Amino acid sequence: MRIHTLGPESTDSYAAAKSLIKSEEDDIVAYPSFDNLIHKIESLKGEHVLFPVAFKSARKEYGWKEFNYDYWDKIELVEVFQKKTKPMVLVRNKSHSENTAMIHPATTIFLKKYLESIEDPTLITYTDSKYKAWTAFCKKNLKYTIISEDVFEKEKNPEYKVEERYEPVMVWCLYKII
Repeated sequence: MRIHTLGPESTDSYAAAKSLIKSEEDDIVAYPSFDNLIHKIESLKGEHVLFPVAFKSARKEYGWKEFNYDYWDKIELVEVFQKKTKPMVLVRNKSHSENTAMIHPATTIFLKKYLESIEDPTLITYTDSKYKAWTAFCKKNLKYTIISEDVFEKEKNPEYKVEERYEPVMVWCLYKII
C-alpha cells in the first residue's frame, strides 16, 4: 500500500500514516501541502490518501468536508481511526519584531481562545503545515506560532516561551483512489 499525505516526517499526518504501515512494500509519499496532494489526485488511482478531518487549506475555503464531497465518486473510504495528535505547543517570541502569528489553519481555535483570554489583537496568518508555520515564525521573528512539541524542543532560543500545550484526539480517514 502506498499512502499519500502531508509531510515532512515531523507532521501528525506522516506519523498517522506510519501507524498504517504493515509491510516493507508499504510506502509513504509526503507532500508540502494537502492542496498539492489534491492537485495530483487524478494520477493516484489505486493508491491511498490519508486526511485528518481537521484538514483545512491555508490557501482557499476548502477542507476535509469539501474533499470528501468533491471526490465522492473517485475515492473509497477504507478506514477511519482515531489517534492523538503529537503534543502541540503555543510558542510566544518575547523579542518579536512583528505583532503577527503564523499557524496552520487547523490550530486556529487554540490561538484565538488564547488571544481572547489575554485580549491580544495579534494578526493571525496561515500556512500549509505546523512545520512551515514554525519555519516562518523563526525566520520572520514573529510573535506566536503553534508547533509540534518535539520540533520545538530542538530549539534552545531563550526568547521563545511555551504559553500553552495541547494534545487532542484526531479522526483520520484513509481513502483508496478509484
